[in-house]
Amino acid sequence: MGGPPGYGGAPPGQGFAPPNPYGAPQAGMMGMTPQYGDYEFNDYENSIIDKTASRAKLWGIISTTIGALQVLGSCGMFASPSLATYLPAGIVAIVVGVTFIGAGNSLKSVVTTQGNDLMHLMQAMQKMSTAFIIEIICALVGFVLAIIGIILVTFVLVAAVAAS
Repeated sequence: MGGPPGYGGAPPGQGFAPPNPYGAPQAGMMGMTPQYGDYEFNDYENSIIDKTASRAKLWGIISTTIGALQVLGSCGMFASPSLATYLPAGIVAIVVGVTFIGAGNSLKSVVTTQGNDLMHLMQAMQKMSTAFIIEIICALVGFVLAIIGIILVTFVLVAAVAAS
């Protein structure tokens, strides 16, 4: 009897009680390589994962393309210095795009392989987590820079009005 069908048993030789069907590291295992169960997703679950993989790869391709165009657009910064702002945004978009393509490929591996579904799913989750943290950090930096820009423009306008 045990757990739901498809779940693997406790990692061999670990002696944990009760067994962890998800293969997540337990208190005594921190720092060690996690061992995943041998759960195999069914056709319905695979279809959802496959759709998510396709969408993650599509977003990765879109983001990478937009980033490449921004980097190309920044090449004109020698003629117009304002175009230099495209360079960091383009680099971030490329990095995020490549990360999402990797996450999509890992999700696709969940669908196309047998016996390693949880490992591939966890790799995809780590890649998506990396992409999200890059976007969060860049959004926060952009927000802070925008606030600083607004404050500087306000001071310049106030100084211009005061001088006239």
